[in-house]
Amino acid sequence: MKYIDRYKDLGVLSENAVFSYIIDNLKDTIRTYDFFVAWEKVVNNVSEIEVALNILNSLIGKENLEDKLRDLIITYPEIVPVIPILIAVRSDVIKIADVEGDLYYNFKKRKSYTSQEAAEIVYFSRECGLLQMLEDKTIKNLVDYCLGVEVGLDTNARKNRSGTAMESLTEIYIKALCKKYNYEYIAQATAAKIKVQFDKDVPTDKADRHFDFAINTDTDIYLIEVNYYSGGGSKLKSVAGEFTTLYQLIEPVENTHFIWVTDGRGWLTAKRPLEETFLSTDYVFNIKMIEDGLLEEVVTKGL
Repeated sequence: MKYIDRYKDLGVLSENAVFSYIIDNLKDTIRTYDFFVAWEKVVNNVSEIEVALNILNSLIGKENLEDKLRDLIITYPEIVPVIPILIAVRSDVIKIADVEGDLYYNFKKRKSYTSQEAAEIVYFSRECGLLQMLEDKTIKNLVDYCLGVEVGLDTNARKNRSGTAMESLTEIYIKALCKKYNYEYIAQATAAKIKVQFDKDVPTDKADRHFDFAINTDTDIYLIEVNYYSGGGSKLKSVAGEFTTLYQLIEPVENTHFIWVTDGRGWLTAKRPLEETFLSTDYVFNIKMIEDGLLEEVVTKGL
């Protein structure tokens, strides 16, 4: 690591103290209010299939649902791709294990379905329990029900939103820094984008490498990777090793620097690999350290 003046202001006077400062100031959460459900996405997804859902609403509480659903499929084939969503599946082909061999049910959008194809879809709908829910009026409105399904499916995206939230939080500071000093920055910066926008060549460890941010101060380029880990796991060791290797590739290039911003209490389960990367690279920061002004000092002083 490189020692910078701002550490003295914080009363952090040694490598061990700096690393302790990182560990002691890991954030327990970076969740904002919009972390839990992407409501706009949920509503848009339901709106796109609302007409088909209202057609299917006509089945609720009716008798002879198999016959009625078969007739609807023949008359309104647009309802077929909606059926997997009603059982919380985002796939237009569903594979079912059967004693006589695996069965495949195709819900891909079609202009029409044969009577045999419609019968197969009806059979699937009965066997998976969907028709029973409609028959018993357990589901009273498929539009409202589907909103709930979409909310449930959207929670699967929360892991990705944690990464996005960390990038968004870091970008607030980077954007303010660049505005204050009239620097340029790129989010999701590839080597090609950096060459086009900054006319600088930067090395990468793999063809599809996207640096979360690249800051151009005219004299120096700062390549920044950002992540957040709320939980531990073996992945943390490989992540730390990856960024050590990336630093070793980047740092020999003149006026080109690498900064790793990471946070989350998951690192409490992987202190050793984090410390190894901290000691073998110039800068490992967390959000608290950026708030303290360390990133600003490094970038403005060309460190």
